[in-house]
Amino acid sequence: MKLLATDMDGTFLRDDKSYSEEFNDLYKQMLKQGIQFVIASGNQYEALVCKFDDDIKDDLYYLCENGTKIVYRGDVIYKHCLETDDYQHALNILKEDEECMLVVSGVKHAYILKKFEDRKDFITLFIKNIVFVDSFDEIDDEILKFSVANFDGKIEDRLEVIKKRINPKFRVVTTGNVWFDIFYKTINKGTYEMLQTVKYGYAMANAMPPVKEVAYQVIDSNENDGVILKIKEILKGNY
Repeated sequence: MKLLATDMDGTFLRDDKSYSEEFNDLYKQMLKQGIQFVIASGNQYEALVCKFDDDIKDDLYYLCENGTKIVYRGDVIYKHCLETDDYQHALNILKEDEECMLVVSGVKHAYILKKFEDRKDFITLFIKNIVFVDSFDEIDDEILKFSVANFDGKIEDRLEVIKKRINPKFRVVTTGNVWFDIFYKTINKGTYEMLQTVKYGYAMANAMPPVKEVAYQVIDSNENDGVILKIKEILKGNY
């Protein structure tokens, strides 16, 4: 075992966003065995790095924003940005629905219209590096993906409409009951694809059935620190 990658929400993190204090000691053991630990998440880098202690956080690799950006020691070492025409095409479709909150995720910042500033407490639960703008035309950045927050419970209806209208080169995925993301199909953080590609792919007990079906093994739930328990087994050579 040379590399161990994990998702965060519903996987490494408990439902209250905490994780076992045992991790720091286990991380040191992983380093001694030559195992690199990687965070693979749809979240923004700034929302991930703050979860870890100062003596650890810069040694981790962060495969963030659904795999569109990789950060190590605070530096962007890989990025896959949207082409200008593709960005404008998707933006024109997504901004039509003014009831939803559109987040344009760039390499430097995430951008949200100022009319949603009153929802800042909600926004900062998920996004830490935000710039509020009067118009998306103000953005001077390379764009990685879009995220949309639904506040009226109509997420499934919107998904159906957007999937029919948007260029097929885009992937539209839900990330809960409120959010969905839009990014290139050629990019992914590795949920299904990684489990099917690697030899040892583990699904949480709380995962959706399709994820469990492609996994090498189903481990304990996030609430029961399933990832921590599996790391302990891996360090003993039990894959």
